[in-house]
Amino acid sequence: MFKVNDLVVYENGGVCSVEEIGSPDFVKDDEVYYKLQPIYDKSGTIYVKAKNNTHVIRPLISKDEATGYLEELSQIEPMYSSNDKERDREFKEALHSCECRAWFSMLKGIIKEKNRRIGVGKKLNMSDDRNMQKVGKLLTSEYSAVLDISFDEAKKMLEGLLE
Repeated sequence: MFKVNDLVVYENGGVCSVEEIGSPDFVKDDEVYYKLQPIYDKSGTIYVKAKNNTHVIRPLISKDEATGYLEELSQIEPMYSSNDKERDREFKEALHSCECRAWFSMLKGIIKEKNRRIGVGKKLNMSDDRNMQKVGKLLTSEYSAVLDISFDEAKKMLEGLLE
């Protein structure tokens, strides 16, 4: 169980601070929820059941883990199926997994496809672009928090390593 003020990664919200733990007023039962505040989006609040089997919440990776992923980035296989439905399913699973390796694999695959398309004078399709933005934001927010650098610095660092 997490504690108030812990930084966690929530599958759809990126890095969040645990603001409160308890039963919110709008819930009829006495089930315990985490009230999460995304650290890079102060406009929203997320409530997630503490005992939850459907949504992934995990602690931030360590600095050593973050460095390790960057060192092995060249060995992480790009994820990109030519079948649209299969690719959408794979990307959805990767995002839901909340695993940095899967996120890097997904991002590498989309960037590879983007570069291929640019080479033949085309743009990335909207779905892939949306997924690239989403996974990029998740990785950037975590690396920013773990390495204690600004969001923009983390974004530039990851873009430089991936492009």
